[in-house]
Amino acid sequence: MIFIKRFLLLTSILATLMPYTNSYTPNTAVLAQDTSSVQERNRVDEDETEKDNEDDSLKPEDIEGAVIHEPVLPTDYDEEEIESLPEDGTEAGYTEESLNVNGYEFSFKDMRGNEGFGDHFDELNEVLNENRLAYVGQNNINTFFGHYYDLSGTGVFNPLADQGLLEIGTEVVITDEDGLSKGYEITQTIEFLHENQQKQFYGDDYMPDLAYYGNGDDMVYIQYCRWDIQTGLLITNIGYRIW
Repeated sequence: MIFIKRFLLLTSILATLMPYTNSYTPNTAVLAQDTSSVQERNRVDEDETEKDNEDDSLKPEDIEGAVIHEPVLPTDYDEEEIESLPEDGTEAGYTEESLNVNGYEFSFKDMRGNEGFGDHFDELNEVLNENRLAYVGQNNINTFFGHYYDLSGTGVFNPLADQGLLEIGTEVVITDEDGLSKGYEITQTIEFLHENQQKQFYGDDYMPDLAYYGNGDDMVYIQYCRWDIQTGLLITNIGYRIW
């Protein structure tokens, strides 16, 4: 399998959005993978680097200046106990197809399987342009992308910051179309700038890959940005299943 570098992009504070291009344009970005910005480098990768099918993702040793965020598990986390939980969740009275953060309910567009580039990029961008919450992920990762519009106050993820809903220890509940719910505890908030996004790792996992492909652990990954605080500031909240 060809070795391809993947990048997460930032949400703009402006309501006008376009797919991210090669040039750095602060008011035109989406939360998706940017393949166009590394096309030339990828051509070199195709000629020089072949990876086994089991592992085509970047590792910290592949990136100069890699920043490693060590994983943080919930207190008293028991992996065997978590693995014994119902895979699809349980009925707990939550609204179907919703993300519940500290009691605040968000509806989402289920786009699991979306890989963030090509036609998938366009589909994801369309949902984000509609100011909706996009739910992506494979292999047990549950990733939610949404906009924060500081100027208008109407971003789908505005309540997360404006109402202080999301912090370490917050319980997050994901409910599917059948009304089955799974509970997660936020254990870590990671902040970095757009210019450094390609250097970020969660343990050995390259974060842009983790968001779309997971690592097998049942996790939640919630991402938005706060350009009103600092241009290019991306905020990612990560947690693990607890019920």
